Amino acid sequence: MKKNKELSKLELINRGYLLVNIPSIIIIIAVWFGLTAYLEINGKVSAIIGGVIGWIYWEFMIKKWIRWALDNHVNPDRLFKIGKMSLLLWDRRKIDSIISQRN
Repeated sequence: MKKNKELSKLELINRGYLLVNIPSIIIIIAVWFGLTAYLEINGKVSAIIGGVIGWIYWEFMIKKWIRWALDNHVNPDRLFKIGKMSLLLWDRRKIDSIISQRN
């Protein structure tokens, strides 16, 4: 029999950073640079567009990260505490909405 081991804080944070934060930052910088360098769009406008695209990616992937954590039996309170501490989450309602969608 395989015993379910509890995910460590480091595993949760690493997975969140690798799936959510780092790609979001890369998207923002790549879009900003691409629009500024190749299409010669104003730097501020390019940064805003990059931020919007990065935010859309974050919105999609944070839900996947929360679902993954909940599927691995992480307590929602613990998940929120770790997510807030690691700057992945700042609002408990995101977790609550995913839990209510699952039921």
